[in-house]
Amino acid sequence: MTAILEKTNKQLIYDTAKNLFFTEGYQVGFRRIAQEIGISQGLITYHFKNKHYIAIEIYKEDYQILSTYLKYSVDPDQDVFLYIVSLYELCSRILNANPEKLAFVIATQTEDITYKAIYAGGLKQIYAKLITYMKPNGCSPEKNLSLFLTTIYSVYAGILQKRNSEFDFTDDEVITYSVNLMYYCLGYDQDALRTENIIASAKSRVSSLLHQYPHLLNIHNYLIK
Repeated sequence: MTAILEKTNKQLIYDTAKNLFFTEGYQVGFRRIAQEIGISQGLITYHFKNKHYIAIEIYKEDYQILSTYLKYSVDPDQDVFLYIVSLYELCSRILNANPEKLAFVIATQTEDITYKAIYAGGLKQIYAKLITYMKPNGCSPEKNLSLFLTTIYSVYAGILQKRNSEFDFTDDEVITYSVNLMYYCLGYDQDALRTENIIASAKSRVSSLLHQYPHLLNIHNYLIK
């Protein structure tokens, strides 16, 4: 009975925090979460050391849901690079359609939460598969994976911070830079046509996916219950 109660408490805390992070902002603290539920802050700390860990769980849940749908359009076992580019495109469209999610993503970039969520969830295996295509450089696969993700997500965080500024990037520029950077990190020279083709394929796959599952464009339909 105790185990069931603890699981219920933890899920309630997680769901409440997730809702508040998106509706009121990531600056929301444990006091506000406890107030919303009607429990002590100590109970929240018992399940989650700090809100950093709740944010990681949100990223993991988001990817798990989106990947379930994305795999209907792109099989990562058949083309892992196209899968990752398609995931970028899908996430970009969702961010554009949901300002509250964009605000959450921007707010959590300074804590390397995206990077840590990858290591804690299923995306690590996807990126590890991509790393097998990296040209030999004398480093171990694990080190190459860490360097790859550090580079990719450091640049991505920097680009996000430039949104709505004089140096803002268009969505097409962001995905083009991201794809070129991934090729560079894998040890391949830039090829404009290759980049253009994989982005076009990703956009086509994602458009088809969203046509079939339009609810994915609203986080209140798939992520915030």
